[in-house]
Amino acid sequence: MHFDALTLACLTAELRTALPDGRVQQVIMTDAQRVGLEIYARQTRRYLLLSADRQASYACLVPEKLRRGLDAQPPLLLLLRKYVRGARLTAIDQPDPTERVLALRFDHPQAGSTTLIFEPMGRMANLLLTDATGRILDALHRVRPGEGRRPLMPGQQYAPPPPVDKLPPLDDGRDDYYAQLGRVLAEPGKLWRALLDGVAGVSPTQARELAWRAGGDATAPADAADLPALISALQALWLPVREGGWTPGIITDGDAVRGFAPYVLHFTGSFAATATISEALYRYYAGFAPNNTDVATTTDAYAVQRAVVAKRITAAQEKLARQLAALAADEPAPGEADALRREAEWILALSSQIRPRQAELTVDLGDEEPLIIRLDPDKAPVEQAQRRFKRAAKLARAAEIIPRRRGQVERDQAFLAQLSVDVKEAENQPEIAAVQRELDKLGLHKKKRPKVKGGGKPSGPRRYESETGFEILVGRNARQNDAVTFRYSRPEDIWLHVRNAPGAHVVIRRRGAEPDDATLEAAAQLAAYHSGLRGERAADVAVTHCRFVRRLPGGRPGQVTMRNEKTITVAAERPETVSGG
Repeated sequence: MHFDALTLACLTAELRTALPDGRVQQVIMTDAQRVGLEIYARQTRRYLLLSADRQASYACLVPEKLRRGLDAQPPLLLLLRKYVRGARLTAIDQPDPTERVLALRFDHPQAGSTTLIFEPMGRMANLLLTDATGRILDALHRVRPGEGRRPLMPGQQYAPPPPVDKLPPLDDGRDDYYAQLGRVLAEPGKLWRALLDGVAGVSPTQARELAWRAGGDATAPADAADLPALISALQALWLPVREGGWTPGIITDGDAVRGFAPYVLHFTGSFAATATISEALYRYYAGFAPNNTDVATTTDAYAVQRAVVAKRITAAQEKLARQLAALAADEPAPGEADALRREAEWILALSSQIRPRQAELTVDLGDEEPLIIRLDPDKAPVEQAQRRFKRAAKLARAAEIIPRRRGQVERDQAFLAQLSVDVKEAENQPEIAAVQRELDKLGLHKKKRPKVKGGGKPSGPRRYESETGFEILVGRNARQNDAVTFRYSRPEDIWLHVRNAPGAHVVIRRRGAEPDDATLEAAAQLAAYHSGLRGERAADVAVTHCRFVRRLPGGRPGQVTMRNEKTITVAAERPETVSGG
């Protein structure tokens, strides 16, 4: 799905309505690629996210307060805090509606006028701050002269992307506009490709929708297109730039959000209208909770990074599932090796009785059913026996190796389930990066994948306090689970973990006192809440002393065995009787 010029035009119209003369109260970077602005406008706090991530460049208003995820302070962030924080947002422009450039002009009472220029251009995405004369103060991605693109360096004059030699999507008054559009349709190949190459501002998604609207087929050839129908389709999509009347929405496939558009999309998926294009963008980029009918409330500005890691976890889970299936197919049936060895021994023992090209050998076993051995007429008896011995030896080795290998794969599956919970629980860049590091250590991805940068030191365990003063530690991820259980606890402390699901290790630090029932129940609720059972009305939680918990031999971080445990059942929700976290 593409954040194209038409989507940006729709967003620009939304921002003009939502943020007129807004005052910037805060500027943060949620990570190294994303800037967040808290803007007070129309007596409401709004949160604008600008993502210059070259894998996911977009902008939208988000429903939640953005959180800082970057400990370092890049030069651009320092300049934004100097010139933009405390300033008024006085203009919101898309200079060319067929180009992906958004210009936000700010007036600061002391620092004067500046413009934040956002270019959500995929691999060339960028954020730049210019002064009143158009001089670049800094850029998120600096581009030096000679690097093959526009130089974008501090001190240089900003230049917009060079114009493209394409036809505008709407009649611009030139005498031969429709003749030129007809020449676009005369190009060989598919219509959507011809539109992509010949019409400005058209993305692959938009081009396929135009092809569908022009002829009912997104993959139709260009030379079969009906020109009046195509003109009508272009007008339907592009007239809102001039007149308004946008129809934003998301494209769904079951519960999954597969795309977005500022117009009704027909050629793929199911279209569901949204109140704003920001809502559609947020649900696509930040995730969608299947049981929600509104914007997902369980995600935040880090959800794009979560999705990158979660996708890798899913791919690893699928790979392990295939490995288990292959192991099951290769595992011999009980006694299969012995049966082959027995056949081989009988073939050797009775080889003198086997005639040339004999098809089967019947062995009289006395009181038992006779043994019928199928023979290969083209092979000598000794060769057939040797083949059976070799096959029996191979099966015997498999019968020994496969159960061990299956056990390791199943432990890795359990670890991936834990990582899946960890990435959902991660609250900042370092925690997301920690999950990815554990995933990398599994070695299930041969190709080098883009890393999620840590952006700082990971947080320690969550620390809660019960009403009666007991400290409760909760691991944030698999490696922290290991630390909570074996580094931060004492043998007499109380250990808790949800049963039959991945989740956090929880420890009640006794410090010589016996926890009361309310503390025990609160800790059990925390174990269930920070697990794969979050939201369940009833979750079983195992409780024992830390001295009865041991690392699983050959297991991954956080994988343990326990004994002498008891089970309590609680609601998997955050307890109201604890503070901290």
